[in-house]
This record gives sequence, C-alpha cells and structure tokens, in this order.
Amino acid sequence: MFSRSEIHKGMKVRGNDGHVLGRIIKMTGDELIVEKGLIRRHDFAVSLADVREVVGGEVLLNHGRDSLFSAPREVPPTKH
Repeated sequence: MFSRSEIHKGMKVRGNDGHVLGRIIKMTGDELIVEKGLIRRHDFAVSLADVREVVGGEVLLNHGRDSLFSAPREVPPTKH
C-alpha cells in the first residue's frame, strides 16, 4: 500500500510491464497528470486508484503502456 504523500511532481511512472510511461508534472485531487513524450508530448490524467505501489521513487500502475490511451484520459498540455 502507498500513501499519497509519497507521490510528487517529477517522479517516473511505470506500467505493470515495467516500461516507463512518463513522469508526473502535476497532481490534482485524486489524479496524477503524467507527461508522455518529449517532442510529440501528450499529458494524461491517471487516477490514484490506478496506482499499484510506490517503489524506489517511482510510481507503478496497475496497467501497462498499451492501456495508457484507453484507461487514463488525455488532457491539454500543461505549461511547466
């Protein structure tokens, strides 16, 4: 189990397959805003309910990168 206080901006987010999906650029309520990509950037809102655990300074999700486009919702890019 994890505590919301363990999660912060800049952390890597990995899918359940171990692949890096992006990094956290913002936290809102019960969602993480995850930036995916550098050149063709997309930001996604991922529910805290999708977080499996926080290990080694990284957030691990219950789903993999294949479901990134179907489970979380895309949000307009955030300036940071």
